[in-house]
Amino acid sequence: MKHIKEHSEAKVSLYSRYFSIYLNVLARTYIKNIYLFDLFCGEGIYEDGGKGSPIAALECIRNHYFNNNKSCPNLFLAFNDLENSKIEPEKLKIDRVKVYADQIFRPDNVKVAYTQIDYSIIIEKVIIRTNELKNDERALVFIDPYGYKNINPEDIKKLIANSKTEVLLFLPIYFMSRFAEKAKDQDFKGGEALRNFLGQLFGSIDRMPSYTNQAEFIYLIQEEFKTYLKLNFVDSYKIERDNNQWFALYFFTTNPKGYLKMLESKWSLDVKHGSGFKQGDGLMLDFFNEIELTQYDKKVLEYLKNNPGATNKDLQNFGLCNNFLPKHTKQVLDEIRKTHEIEIIALDGKKASGYYLSDDKRIVNIKLKELYGNNKN
Repeated sequence: MKHIKEHSEAKVSLYSRYFSIYLNVLARTYIKNIYLFDLFCGEGIYEDGGKGSPIAALECIRNHYFNNNKSCPNLFLAFNDLENSKIEPEKLKIDRVKVYADQIFRPDNVKVAYTQIDYSIIIEKVIIRTNELKNDERALVFIDPYGYKNINPEDIKKLIANSKTEVLLFLPIYFMSRFAEKAKDQDFKGGEALRNFLGQLFGSIDRMPSYTNQAEFIYLIQEEFKTYLKLNFVDSYKIERDNNQWFALYFFTTNPKGYLKMLESKWSLDVKHGSGFKQGDGLMLDFFNEIELTQYDKKVLEYLKNNPGATNKDLQNFGLCNNFLPKHTKQVLDEIRKTHEIEIIALDGKKASGYYLSDDKRIVNIKLKELYGNNKN
């Protein structure tokens, strides 16, 4: 790839935005050392001037340093890519990355390593290293493969096992969803990698539920990762290229605050939508399409029916675990109120005038009055 594609640019934009927030948050804590592993780092700079992930990361660090009184945490960056350059075939991609990276200012306490190691080998090294992290250390692993044949869900499980590592994984959904059914046929040799990936994730590829489109496929993978990893904090960012070719950037963390910041980053890329990027007009999946895809409105209503003692904090957490911000849960509650009566009772004895889904101080009980015979229907 000689030019950075629009879908890749959207991916790097989200990555860059999140990494900036990641630095700002950790710089104000007790964390002393931060490790960044970019395992398929690409060309660095493309022929059209587009910036790849390693350049974006270094620029984030530079900007953080100068915006914070010339200070930043200790950072250890590992950029890896095994392939030859598509732009300069006589060079390795990692050599091009180093040339451009060396032109970007970085503080003395930011160290960078460049490697050209096969993914199957380097992922084991990264797993070992991240599982040695101390309490005052954190890591972010970015996995942006050229396809999916080397990707193993078990690797994600091992990476997050220490509760100190967050993972970003980019997957070519168009190709995966297109061949998922065909891959169930053991005689289809081209489906071996997909069989292994989906088989491990779902227990068996035959156990994968049916889907009608790529957006549903993305959601299925996201929700199954939650089950497979026994982790609520898994999110996806949907990216569409021309001709209905979808990709997805998945995010994994054990940290509630980090997860909230990632959700905020995702939705802030487009205040109108926020779930993904569509090439051409800059639009993403409409919020209400996302509601329909995930049936979040039905989930909230069922939650209220089954939990009459639910508080604003409970609903805030319920929303986050379903990949929605408090403002989205508010919109859903407003819609529910059109057909059901909702009662809000402040536990501090004062008058309640809202849901308080983003309020860390007040606690209110939010419940359906129909549970006591007052359904509007």
